[in-house]
Amino acid sequence: MRYHPVYLDLRGRRCVVVGGSDVAQDKVESLLEADARVTVVSPLLTTALGALAETHEILHHPRSYRSGDLTDAVLAYVAVDDEVEQTAVATDALAAGVLVNVVDMPRLCTFIAPAVVRREPVVIAISTGGASPALARRLREELEAHVGAEYGVAATILARLRPLLRAAEPDPDARARTFARLVDGPLLDALRARDAAGVDAILRAAAGEGATLGALGVALH
Repeated sequence: MRYHPVYLDLRGRRCVVVGGSDVAQDKVESLLEADARVTVVSPLLTTALGALAETHEILHHPRSYRSGDLTDAVLAYVAVDDEVEQTAVATDALAAGVLVNVVDMPRLCTFIAPAVVRREPVVIAISTGGASPALARRLREELEAHVGAEYGVAATILARLRPLLRAAEPDPDARARTFARLVDGPLLDALRARDAAGVDAILRAAAGEGATLGALGVALH
């Protein structure tokens, strides 16, 4: 089976997590990071999920799954061990056109969850197509070792630099060449070394005197 890689915009969209375990908590936290509206269906919750329910950051139904719990949902995670409940959620999701992932049960899934490296706003997702989660984890660990926080800072800088370059250079091909020089040049090394003066010099050379970390509102930590 081949999967189509995609990133979903879940802002304000209803998502359902069936289960209240540590695994379910991981799914809930990931959905909240995407600004989804999260409903958790489970008789029991981890301490962290209980705290989220108490502060109304999630909606909690303290019971087992019932047909209809997926109404208006766009995505669901199932993190329970009961095969009857797993199958019921997956069947309802398929009928309702809701994307569903049943943890450790690929045959019931319409999508699989990748291993993820986060260097916000850069997000790298790794998948083996379900063949080997262990290998996906190993790849994630290797990428975490080689892709540092400087990539996230670089992405933020380049995003904020775009309107300055657009105003200064009307030719889109010329702007693309400037961005390519920044990405392929010493910018990442300077960010990795936390060399603010060096970064400022690189940015000014690329986009003019007004292009500095301070002007872009970016701080090196």
